[in-house]
Amino acid sequence: MKWDVMDIYIETHMHISLDGIDSVIFRKKIKENKVNLEEHIRSSLRAYKSRGICAIRDGGDPFNLAPITREIAKEEGLIYKTPVQAIYKRGHYGGFIGKPIDHISEFKTVFSKIEKEKPDFIKIPLSGLMNFGAYGEVGDLAFTQEELDYIVKFAHDKELPVMVHVNTRQGVQRAIKAGVDTIEHGYYMTEEELQALKESKSIWIPTLAPLGNIYFSNDDKYEKEKGTIKKIFDEQSKNVKKAYEIGIKLAIGSDGGAYMVPHGQGFLDEVKYMHMAGIPMDELKKIGYENGIKALGITKKELKEGEIL
Repeated sequence: MKWDVMDIYIETHMHISLDGIDSVIFRKKIKENKVNLEEHIRSSLRAYKSRGICAIRDGGDPFNLAPITREIAKEEGLIYKTPVQAIYKRGHYGGFIGKPIDHISEFKTVFSKIEKEKPDFIKIPLSGLMNFGAYGEVGDLAFTQEELDYIVKFAHDKELPVMVHVNTRQGVQRAIKAGVDTIEHGYYMTEEELQALKESKSIWIPTLAPLGNIYFSNDDKYEKEKGTIKKIFDEQSKNVKKAYEIGIKLAIGSDGGAYMVPHGQGFLDEVKYMHMAGIPMDELKKIGYENGIKALGITKKELKEGEIL
């Protein structure tokens, strides 16, 4: 079945504060010039819109770009959901997407500042980024089971979903046990975690595009690490196929804005890799729509009202 702009698509994981090329240079550029910032945001949103993507979910940024992005998204006829800023444990991964806390006792105070911008959900980085030079290495988990349980209960009491960046068996197990709403990435899972995920209410967004686009390109930035990248990508692809076969709730999220994942096009790349993994295209459309709505916390009516066909 052809994937075209006559259908409704939902991007469940992107970063408006990244450009897919060089985040350091790019962020310096947009901080120095408001015109550059607004042009980037509008251009990025139109990249989704031109591909039939009418709803997107951001992963947070340290600059509080949510207010201006919401305004431009509304002008462009897109549904935009954001945590405003992620909340991470100082000394762990998360500095480029949010605000730090040193201790769980500070969580409410930090969230109260973010809450003023009306976040659509809470974003928590639980593990670190994958080290392409060392298979299986992602750093220590930032929050204990008790701390993550506390965060999820706090969020749900406020009727806010929880989006968790997490890799490794232990990390995914911790996230599932806490009852998070969406698991982002979820690399290095085994059969045990997949079965637990099947029994949970969590939606899994596997983000194959960042690794797939690096491996299948001629880019030489990670030339020495491509063997490890391919190994991780293949394992994740097999888990995606297994997840589909056993009925795990999957959604489509490309990590748009990450290195070599262009806004808009990255979504189509993610679709391609999930299809390559073994999910029929018509099924991808179905789960991308149904679980995308759930991941973003929107109704079909809202989606129709914001439709950009």
